[in-house]
Amino acid sequence: SREEIHLNQGEIARYLHQKRVLVTGAGGSVGSEMIRQMCRFHPQAVALLEMNELNLYRMEMECRQRFAYLNTVNYLVDIRHKEALDRAFMEFTPQVVFHAAAYKHVPIQECYPWEAVYNNVIGTRNLVEASLQGGVERFVLVSTDKAVRPTNVMGATKRVAEMLVEGRNGNYLTRFMA
Repeated sequence: SREEIHLNQGEIARYLHQKRVLVTGAGGSVGSEMIRQMCRFHPQAVALLEMNELNLYRMEMECRQRFAYLNTVNYLVDIRHKEALDRAFMEFTPQVVFHAAAYKHVPIQECYPWEAVYNNVIGTRNLVEASLQGGVERFVLVSTDKAVRPTNVMGATKRVAEMLVEGRNGNYLTRFMA
């Protein structure tokens, strides 16, 4: 029941151009495509944050080949591990965060619901807290239509993640959106 969102290229350019952008799940299908798309807006630097070593390596190699002009920094970090995540934020000091790291495969999450909660909910909470502490300007959670009226573990965990993110708006310098 959500309306389709039409992206305003000018506005996107304004908040990505010459900014330090961190992308979680950078080696996954969603995160890697976000990086490919955002490179045309010439961010100052992009942090590739990924928990899978092979996916991180592949995205690093692609960035070196396709976007040699782009300053990229890699972080082999699991968003569930707050201390490692905090270190990455302190070192890179992002201005914009795109949070695409999530468990997304419904059948697997139905078998391992607590892993979905730990990753999609606790990991998101860790990122929100690190963003607040780090003075991030914008935090964008990449969510799913399955979170509208969740009927499975994945949808429910993504809905809770949306609530964690959107519930932080108002009293902070960081603008949160899903």
